[in-house]
Amino acid sequence: MIQILDNEWQKWIGENFHRGCLKNDMLKTMMGAGIAEKTARFNLESFEASRTQSPLAPSNAFQQEASYLFQHENHLATSDGQIINVAMRCNSPDIVLLDNFMTHAECDALCELSKSSLTKSTVVDDATGEGVNHVDRSSQGTFFTLGQNKLVKKLETRISEITGTPILNGEGIQILNYVGGGEYKPHFDYFPDTEGGRANMMQGGQRIITVIMYLNEVAAGGATIFPEINLSIFPKKGAALYFSYYNSLEQVDPRTLHGGAPVITGEKWIATKWIRESAYI
Repeated sequence: MIQILDNEWQKWIGENFHRGCLKNDMLKTMMGAGIAEKTARFNLESFEASRTQSPLAPSNAFQQEASYLFQHENHLATSDGQIINVAMRCNSPDIVLLDNFMTHAECDALCELSKSSLTKSTVVDDATGEGVNHVDRSSQGTFFTLGQNKLVKKLETRISEITGTPILNGEGIQILNYVGGGEYKPHFDYFPDTEGGRANMMQGGQRIITVIMYLNEVAAGGATIFPEINLSIFPKKGAALYFSYYNSLEQVDPRTLHGGAPVITGEKWIATKWIRESAYI
């Protein structure tokens, strides 16, 4: 796999380029630390490319491929009769906003099914791959297993149809609830090339697609932000946000760095679906 390395390695690369170190010497050091040669070369070359571009310019290190259904269609009809509108499309990185992805009744039902099992949200630890508490993520949440109930089955089928991926490649739907001040600082959904990241990829490969479903209206704040491209998506009940970040060259797209802006007034409910390269174990 070709991965974007964690912040410590990015800092190390930047400092050594600034000091005038040779790229081949840096490559040997990274490989000596257990990083795959392809991954080390990709991260070094990506950093070199970024120094010659403006901060908001797309990196030519990632070769974007067309997403499954969103090239020309304005409306998508799923097998259960839902008519979904393509409200916004960004080609690079690959981001699509889908209006009317869920009915309001489905949104309300998913929230109600989740309320009794909410716990403090965690993040994936780079060293172990386990979920740990972190100050960057202030929410509570819960997971549904695949096919856990009739509504979950319907949503999994709908997601499979609009993404063109098998249901079995999806992780269980995660429900998240943010209250006053709750946020999730910018992060990547794909796994880094660390021991913890590699452990997670043993369960079905790299994450390739994220679908965020907005389950309520937020009075103020709570946007999904993409700081690398200055994009903010504000929650709209029933809408869904699709973005992909992996291609057939085993590259991941760092421009999909994203976060959940603080909720200023009210609360925010979302459902998140992560899709893997292959069947999720």
